[in-house]
Amino acid sequence: MTSATDRKLKVALFGLGRLGAIRANILVNLQPDIELVAASDPKPGAEQWAAQNLPPTVQFFADPVECLEKGGAEAVLISTATATHAPLVLKALDLGLHVMCEKPIAVDVETTKKVVEKAKSRPELKFLVPFCRRYDDSYRSLKKLVEAGELGEIHAVDSTCLDQQDPTGFFVTFSAQSGGIFVDMGVHDIDIARYYLDVTKGLSNPKKQVNKVFALGQTAVYTDLNKYGDADNGFALVEFANGKLLTFHLGRTLTNGFEGATRVFGTKGSAVVNGNSFVNRVEVRDQHGVRTATTPDAFVLYEKSFVNDLKEFATSILHDKPLTLTPDDALEAAKIATALQYSFRKGVPVYFDEEGDPIME
Repeated sequence: MTSATDRKLKVALFGLGRLGAIRANILVNLQPDIELVAASDPKPGAEQWAAQNLPPTVQFFADPVECLEKGGAEAVLISTATATHAPLVLKALDLGLHVMCEKPIAVDVETTKKVVEKAKSRPELKFLVPFCRRYDDSYRSLKKLVEAGELGEIHAVDSTCLDQQDPTGFFVTFSAQSGGIFVDMGVHDIDIARYYLDVTKGLSNPKKQVNKVFALGQTAVYTDLNKYGDADNGFALVEFANGKLLTFHLGRTLTNGFEGATRVFGTKGSAVVNGNSFVNRVEVRDQHGVRTATTPDAFVLYEKSFVNDLKEFATSILHDKPLTLTPDDALEAAKIATALQYSFRKGVPVYFDEEGDPIME
């Protein structure tokens, strides 16, 4: 007889692309509390990939709605293109399924609000948008230093998220669905800043967490991004309502690999996570000097995070424990990211009203 503590969470996976394939491997091989029961992806060749890489017990559905209705899951993991997230989340919640959805929820604020409101209307269901840096052991160690007051009062965060150049230009065509570099990539930097800056501290109006934002961008390599109103390098400034600041640089044009660092500034000191995104601790010393190998992409740098967030999701459902991220965290990050994308496209600062919404006209 199986006890409640022995039972596995039955999960359906949506999307078998680059991140979906990583998630599939984790679900099948690295999460003993989870049973992958179904997978769905309408793209040609997805069924063949599933047959070759997933256990035969996993049902495959080309139609995502059919998977939601007939897949036999009690929870879903959505790893599809950004523009498809919201309809899948809403349908899953309507069917009484727990949901974990990759960031961002949607490419616009209104749709994001609709999803968050739906999730809040179903408090018996868990809803998680996992920002990978929060599940990284180094970022969590820094959070403990911040909470212990070791760095004093935290007043600013500066971060980078810099992808290696992609010769296929995949993200150029993906830009039409991603919402743009600030929405697609910037939400990570925004969320981790909110994680450290305590952005609601000292506010007379907790709804208004941001005063204004401003963004600039370039198409240094991928000029085709211009037709989507996008950039391959983005630079952002966020002024929170309590006076704390976030600056960050996003890029897709590095030639050495992926780099993603965060520096937290306090009145007693500062700390840096991933100042150098090494793939290992080997240093080659030869006629060229001293060099190290850079992590190839974010999926490798945050490899353990993708295990940790699924573990939290499963534990919260199986043992009815709270999640460390709330739907409002995703919403607030989305508001800022959308405002920055607008600022870049229009060349103007974006201010926030007393309800905490960006003023974009």
